[in-house]
Amino acid sequence: MAVANKKKIIRNIYEALPKLNCGLCGYGNCGQFARAVAEGKASPFSCQQNPWVGYKISEIIGVKIPEIGYRYGFYQPFSAQRPESPSPASLRKEVSGLSQRVDDILARIEKLGE
Repeated sequence: MAVANKKKIIRNIYEALPKLNCGLCGYGNCGQFARAVAEGKASPFSCQQNPWVGYKISEIIGVKIPEIGYRYGFYQPFSAQRPESPSPASLRKEVSGLSQRVDDILARIEKLGE
């Protein structure tokens, strides 16, 4: 990576951060954290003040984020459109199925104690 390009990436990461210099990420300040992420030494999601900024940082460094969790709209990256929310009927059906599985597991646990 060219030095000028690396500096631009670090600057862009830094600009995305809350700039509170709290140190909760394990680095002394947001600038050090930005450099560590650009060098691949820290996760883009290590900012404890705003973990959601990890999606923006991932875009900056060119890392594709898996789509796990998008199904129910738990989170949304900056450049993606939000998927359609599931219908209440489909959620009730899924909860019912999960409830039955939990009941089955609890019944098996009770049988172990007999």
